[in-house]
Amino acid sequence: MEVVTGNKLIKNRKIHFTRSSKTKSLNRNHSINNKNNRISRSNSLRSSFKHNNKNGTKNIEELNNYINNNRRDGQNQEEVCFGEFTREVYNAICVRLGDTLHIPEDSVQALFNDMKLFPSKSQVTKMIQCARQCSRRNGAADYITFGEFCVFVKEMQNQPPKQQRRSTPPKINNTKCLNSKCDVFLGGSCNPTTWRADTAIPELQKNGISFYNPQVSMWAPELVAQEYDAKQAASVLLFVIDSQTRSTVGMIEVAYLIASGRCVVVVAQPYEKAQTIMGEVITDREYRDLVNAQRILLDLVKSKGVKVHKNLTTALQCTANILRNSSTNGTSAEEQITSKLRKLRDIYDSYGGGMKPANVLEAFKKLTNRSLEMNQVYNYLNSTSNYNNSTVSFEKFCALMAEFSTTDNCEMCTTDVWATQSFQRQCSTNNNTCSLNNTHVSCLMEAPPEEINDDSVPSSDIFLGGSASSLHKWRSEIAIPLIKEHGLKYYNPALREGECYTYNGCDEDKYIRSNSSDVLDWKKGLDKSKVLLIVITNDTRSMTSIILAAFYLGLNKDMVLCIQNLPDDCMIGNETLTKNAVKDYNRARVYLSDLANRKQVPVFDNITKAVECAIEKCKSR
Repeated sequence: MEVVTGNKLIKNRKIHFTRSSKTKSLNRNHSINNKNNRISRSNSLRSSFKHNNKNGTKNIEELNNYINNNRRDGQNQEEVCFGEFTREVYNAICVRLGDTLHIPEDSVQALFNDMKLFPSKSQVTKMIQCARQCSRRNGAADYITFGEFCVFVKEMQNQPPKQQRRSTPPKINNTKCLNSKCDVFLGGSCNPTTWRADTAIPELQKNGISFYNPQVSMWAPELVAQEYDAKQAASVLLFVIDSQTRSTVGMIEVAYLIASGRCVVVVAQPYEKAQTIMGEVITDREYRDLVNAQRILLDLVKSKGVKVHKNLTTALQCTANILRNSSTNGTSAEEQITSKLRKLRDIYDSYGGGMKPANVLEAFKKLTNRSLEMNQVYNYLNSTSNYNNSTVSFEKFCALMAEFSTTDNCEMCTTDVWATQSFQRQCSTNNNTCSLNNTHVSCLMEAPPEEINDDSVPSSDIFLGGSASSLHKWRSEIAIPLIKEHGLKYYNPALREGECYTYNGCDEDKYIRSNSSDVLDWKKGLDKSKVLLIVITNDTRSMTSIILAAFYLGLNKDMVLCIQNLPDDCMIGNETLTKNAVKDYNRARVYLSDLANRKQVPVFDNITKAVECAIEKCKSR
């Protein structure tokens, strides 16, 4: 018996795979395809063999051993397989085509089917065209490469099942959506605002859009978990940061969600001097603190390429358009599948065609807002002593990105891990990607400011972030002496949140712009520090620090928090805070603590213990 595998013959060996109770010989032309058992999502090819054939594992091992010993191009499996996902793709190719990393165009459709993925013919045609363009083959070859195919497989696996189109809006029976996925989470300013009941909810109901309304007459800490679950389930997060409330929690949530790559539509309205909040006139000092906090938030939002709406009407229109196009992510099915490969080509080219292993880490961070360790890349790339100077090919870069994007069934990682506003006009949702190439949803994004790589900011071990206007001299008296004892480097930003001596009483706008600029400059220090120590003391509002902490929690930065609640009789700068103010600023602390706990970030109320924890984190890296 002879079995054909590519151009090789396995003589006197019978390799069988059981499919639908029938044993069929492995050969190049056979399509492993049972139309009656098609499913909408991919299952592991090897798992399928194991399920249908008790000898499947042995057969796959035989095939792998044969191929590794008979490679035509001198490559072994370890040089092209970087983990479970790429190995699965590699085995599928070997089953159908043998020992090749080039997939003939006429075999692409069948190979997808082997992996229980069923793209349309037009999708496959677009994939082939896209692969030619991205690899610069321009029709000179009739194949796609292993790396390109890995990207397409990953994107096909990430596609949700097709939803039935409705000719009329569905009826909304449960606007709270407590036990099911919601289209929109209505976040931001709550009591006494009425924007939800007056405008947002009627408009959403008119369009048949389900929503979760977190506004309640009396807020309690136990509602934090319920609201968190609702945010995780929502496709779009609509946040209104208005001036009728302090919006302390809303600003924290927006910072965290934007950094996490979620699909957020933001509305912001400016504060005014001597305005009232909950019937209380705010002081000049609090006004400056709130304006600073809001401006820092909006600068962070814009740094991720997210547009800030000035009114609720346009934001609701944008939200409806995103959801209307969500079944195809705002693009055709063909564009949806091929967009990821084009993005990878763009970022690869940004390194001048000479990508180094260190560049892979940087590219992954920019594309996904997640971090990789250098040893991970070295392990995957089979590093040698001179590997720092080697070049990573585009094909290998594609395979690496497809492998690293695997989420390991982690619920916190179910976002589109390829999404980043810096390289694409796209934002991710919980199980959706809102493509913004369509003019209908371009309202959500705008070009982010160009990032300048400033080498003048030195790298450090610990960033000393948090309250600086506090009467507690925690940096000079506690943190810095302890850090020096252990021979570590630190960065001291000395945030001046509302310090009176920085405000000359006449040029208020200049003061606010200067404060905002300083914080964004200190962001470079945050980015270049190994561990962030953020201390929120009990004698400052600390909204700027809290917002920055939430943002870097969303970026998965290594962090230690010290959070102290404001006392009921709190005084800041000789001003006694009202009960409502204390409640609002403590609520912000509750939300930040909850986010940190969910991210398994250490939270203390003792500054010394927090500093010691940060030092230990640095020493254990």
